[in-house]
Amino acid sequence: MVQRYIGHLPFLILFFGIWGINQFTFLYGDDLRYATYLGLEPHIYDNPVTLSQIIQTQLHDYFNFNGRFIVNILTILTVLDGIELWRWMNPILVTTLAYAIFYLVFVRFPQRKDLVLTTLTTSLFFFIHIVIFKQTLAYATGAFNYVYPMIFLFITLIYFRKQDFGEPITAQWKYGLVLLSSFLAGWSQEQISAIGLLLVSIWLAKQKRLKNKIRVWDWLLLASYFIGTLFLFLAPGPRLRAQMPGLEAYNQLSFFAKIKKTLPEVLHFFLYQQSIFMIFVVIMSAILCYQISKKAYFGLFICVPLIPFILSIPFFNTQEIALFLSGNHLVTIGIGLFTAISIIGLHAYISWKEKNHFYLVLALGFMLMNLIMIFTPSTFGGRIAFPAIPFAICLIILLWSRIHFRVFHVPVVWILVICALINITFTLREYQLNAKIHLERERIMAQYKGQKNTTITLPLLQNKQYAGYEVKDYSWALQAYRDYYRIDKSVEILFQTK
Repeated sequence: MVQRYIGHLPFLILFFGIWGINQFTFLYGDDLRYATYLGLEPHIYDNPVTLSQIIQTQLHDYFNFNGRFIVNILTILTVLDGIELWRWMNPILVTTLAYAIFYLVFVRFPQRKDLVLTTLTTSLFFFIHIVIFKQTLAYATGAFNYVYPMIFLFITLIYFRKQDFGEPITAQWKYGLVLLSSFLAGWSQEQISAIGLLLVSIWLAKQKRLKNKIRVWDWLLLASYFIGTLFLFLAPGPRLRAQMPGLEAYNQLSFFAKIKKTLPEVLHFFLYQQSIFMIFVVIMSAILCYQISKKAYFGLFICVPLIPFILSIPFFNTQEIALFLSGNHLVTIGIGLFTAISIIGLHAYISWKEKNHFYLVLALGFMLMNLIMIFTPSTFGGRIAFPAIPFAICLIILLWSRIHFRVFHVPVVWILVICALINITFTLREYQLNAKIHLERERIMAQYKGQKNTTITLPLLQNKQYAGYEVKDYSWALQAYRDYYRIDKSVEILFQTK
């Protein structure tokens, strides 16, 4: 009986890994703002908050600041009374995303024979760069905006994928779930909404080109997604936000001046924050191309993405060259664009040879989730780098399942598991050390509640690299922290020096 479910074991380990880290995760930055949001001042003074009040605050936000109406309401409802609910909810939803990744690729749930594949799928979550991890999988607001919408997007894509397998969804409740998911994916976060709509449109165009029947339900799903997208992109708030002092200078630039500024930054986080996933995808796609064609020159595609990392090894002062490469915009653009084009080109070749467009669709999802960010001022990675990663994991496990060198599968996965466990252990230790500081801060803040005209001195985090935000680094984060703990405006908050 146990053997029957052995393929699900890695998902259970993923759940407990994320759960363990989240037990030492606290409210950071925007979490605190959402917990004490605008019209929620009554909550600051221990008065009850109604759903009506929350909706009113988000209508104000929708028309003045942010179009992510539903995402924001769900965030507020979760963090309003603290982080405890999210600490359990997040591991469940991250595990759900991992299942959605596997199901999208293989159009079924894991079986006993899939233990290596499911181990690979879940292990890759612990290779996510800490700059991305701390702003998504260990940060409530980041998870609501950049992680959970990917579940809705993948449910939508699974609907079309099942049709490709000749297994269309017919049960009304399942279609209702997909219809709701498509709407929520459309009205979620801008890069996810836009690229998801593009991928759905590509599928419909493919069906049209192949003269396959497009059902009424397919058009309804597209309409649902499109309506959600309209609610997001036609919101008045983001246009008013663009006029704020911090963004006004960017928005006054010409189109090409904006691209000149943002393209190197986007390619930099693609090369360095998503490096593990990028290297895996390039190497495995090149191997599969060689396997298909028996042409050795496909191995050359592996070399260019590895250059920055080979030069990062402090051998014969190559680290100095790496620093020059990573800081040189022209070199970053060259290596980054070559790598991006290579990934799309390799998967276009595989799709052509295998007569399976899915390779190219996943490659486009991986690349376009990044490249679309060149049209925004937020281009330094972190949370915005997450939505591309589920597509990368899909690509990796799909390529892995097609590569014939099976003798290497188990040893390579074991190496990845060991590395993932080391990473979990180190990350958990850092979050535990920071948790002691968070608890000490809570104790101090509770002592000063209701006091006036005094000074509070708080300890600094042990390692702010393992926190969504350090309170002292941003004035708005400090103000949210003050509001959350009901500290009077006359009280000065200082921080110890290390």
